[in-house]
Amino acid sequence: MRNGQWIAHCRLWCALACAAALLSACSNDDVAGNSAETGSPELAGILMLDDGKPAAYAKVQCVPGNYNIIAASEAEQVLPSAFETETDENGNYEFDSIPSGNFSLEAFHQESGQMLLLQNLSAEEDEPLAVNDTLQGPGTVKFLVSDEFRENQGGEAIVIGTTIRRRVSVQNGKIVVDSLPADTFDLLIYMDNLFPVGFEDIAVQPNKTTVWGDSVTYTLKAPLALPEGIDSLGTVVSDFPLAIRLTENEIVFDSAEVVNGRWEAVRVSQDGNRSKKLPITQTYFDASAKEAVFWVSVDSLNVSDSLELHFDNTMDPAYAKDVFPTNRSYSLVWHFDSGLAPVDDGAEKGYFEGLPTGAVAADGVVGRGVELDEGDVIVAENSAIADTSHKVNLVFDVKGYFCFSTWVELDALDKEQTIFEKPKEYALLYVPEKGFVVEIYHVTDPADSADTASYKVSWTSGADGIKAGEWTYVAFSSRAQEQIVFYVNDAKVSGSPEKTDWDGSRDSLTDFQVGGFTGKLDELMVGGCFRDDTWTRLTYLNQSMNWPALQPR
Repeated sequence: MRNGQWIAHCRLWCALACAAALLSACSNDDVAGNSAETGSPELAGILMLDDGKPAAYAKVQCVPGNYNIIAASEAEQVLPSAFETETDENGNYEFDSIPSGNFSLEAFHQESGQMLLLQNLSAEEDEPLAVNDTLQGPGTVKFLVSDEFRENQGGEAIVIGTTIRRRVSVQNGKIVVDSLPADTFDLLIYMDNLFPVGFEDIAVQPNKTTVWGDSVTYTLKAPLALPEGIDSLGTVVSDFPLAIRLTENEIVFDSAEVVNGRWEAVRVSQDGNRSKKLPITQTYFDASAKEAVFWVSVDSLNVSDSLELHFDNTMDPAYAKDVFPTNRSYSLVWHFDSGLAPVDDGAEKGYFEGLPTGAVAADGVVGRGVELDEGDVIVAENSAIADTSHKVNLVFDVKGYFCFSTWVELDALDKEQTIFEKPKEYALLYVPEKGFVVEIYHVTDPADSADTASYKVSWTSGADGIKAGEWTYVAFSSRAQEQIVFYVNDAKVSGSPEKTDWDGSRDSLTDFQVGGFTGKLDELMVGGCFRDDTWTRLTYLNQSMNWPALQPR
């Protein structure tokens, strides 16, 4: 909250405090002329719901203008029974006695949750008053707060001269006051152990949220044209996860609101048509380094389109879980951005968190990565066998579909090292003179008369392009050996695989694990599908460079 706003709020509180000092309990002295003298009720009317139906059996109250719901005694907080009534089945209500001077009319329909607040009504003695109106859904007010307020701190909000009294709390940097009737009024908020704060002229709209304070919005645009030197896409690419990097050139990291608000993404075509909202999730945010990483699932990658990101700090954070969807066979996705205790699984189902031993966080290719010594491991929880209750697992065979991609930085290249493995099922190794080696095992199937032997198939990348102390992109996809895609950085590996027999002995209780090398790892993705050349190369380009580049719109 800015200093000027705070002074204004304190002035309002002082004014309200002076008024409150003059408040007294409601009594019959506040009652206007007796209906026995007039022969008719002093206040009557019909209340409806916003769908046009009668507000049947709604609670209705006449509240004196000097009423104080936080008066010193509980007795003073109770309205006289003459000031309360209920509508009939047709929405009709009436009062025989109403408070003299100004008063508010309140109504609440419990079945629908709709309510009404009419302030500054007045009645002359012996002159009946007719008030008809419509109840509406309540609204919510969110006040942006300063650092003086703690997250989850509690308090109360009231409106002098009404029965409005709401419990409030600080959530995501905002004081949230819900279930308020549609009207304009002043709110007085008492937070625990803090001086009361007043907010003037709060306009509450029915069924909507009003945010009071300084709002922060960003709209950023990223042309989806391919990086320089890339002419065209070889195939149609859909449901592609784009890593989006934000720096201080795009947003102000010193503002806490960029953490608490909501980011949304859409694809915009050349003719201005906008797609539905795309799945988006934030995996990395470092205010001191002034860096953030988002992943957006682009439903189709048409390079003539643009990607638009919009941020609004008045909205609650909401991130999709299907940026790495199960139906695209993402079985395990480790970004390492949220720490190592444990490593979060960013795949849609999130079945396989990583349990680390000895690993430490380190700078990565996209956000944060992980650093390991030769004896350090990260084990994927519940990955030993295929769980039939899961739609995905980490059990793969050479005759099926299997893919992975990751970034590896090896400290030294003079010895054989294991990057990851599920022993006697599959592995990624580094072998001097051979480079990166992918191994996939097959166990003979007794039910298949043509399947007579267990064997291992190995693909080698060669040592070209692999340097100690430098990040290397390694990606592999297999479609039952009929089609193979193997990349090291942006170069496709060619060559025939090596097939060797083995005894078919396998421990079904062995988990998938990363470890057996000294160096770093980042952006590990494992799945049971086939990724083609275009997909694989675009993943390398997207993660290795700032593409697509965002610009303020």
